[in-house]
Amino acid sequence: MAMTFKDQYITRLIGGLIFALVALTTAPAAFAQSASAEGRAIALAPLSLVNVTDLEFGTMISGPAPGTATVNPFTGARSTTGGVTGASNDSSAARFVTYGGPLQFIFVTRGPLPVLTRDGGTETMNVSGLTLDGSTFRFLNAAGVVDLNVGGTLQVGADQEPGTYRGTFDITVTYF
Repeated sequence: MAMTFKDQYITRLIGGLIFALVALTTAPAAFAQSASAEGRAIALAPLSLVNVTDLEFGTMISGPAPGTATVNPFTGARSTTGGVTGASNDSSAARFVTYGGPLQFIFVTRGPLPVLTRDGGTETMNVSGLTLDGSTFRFLNAAGVVDLNVGGTLQVGADQEPGTYRGTFDITVTYF
C-alpha cells in the first residue's frame, strides 16, 4: 500500500526529530572562549600633538655579544645586529598625529634620547638614535593633519638581563 503525502510528511518529521535528539545526546559538549578588546578614539583640538602608538623594539633574545635593534620609522619593521635576535614580529614605530591649520608649516624636534630601564630592576638599555619618517620641516595636509612616525636604534648589552624595559621620549611640534 502506498503512503499518502500526509503519511510521508509525518514519517519525515518524526525521523528528523529522532535524528536531532540522537545528535544532541551524543555530540560532544560545546566549548567557547571569549576575549576583550579596548575601543579607543582620539578627538584632536587645534594645535595639538597626540601619541597614537608607542615605539616598540619588540621581543628579542640577547646573546653573548652586544648588538642593536633598529625600528624603521616608515615600516615599523625591526632589524638586529650583533648578538641580538628578534623573537617575534611585535615591533612598531611610534606614531604621533598633529593637528593645526590647513597646509600650516611645522617644525618637529625631539628631546633627549631615552634610556630604557627594566621593570623592577636597575638594568638599562640606551636608545642611540631616534629617526623621523621625513623632514623636520613639514606642511600639514589640506585638512590640517599630519602623521609623524618615529623609529630608533636600541643598544642591547651582551646577555642583557631578561625583562620588560621602558623609557620615554618627547616630540615637539612648533606651528608657524
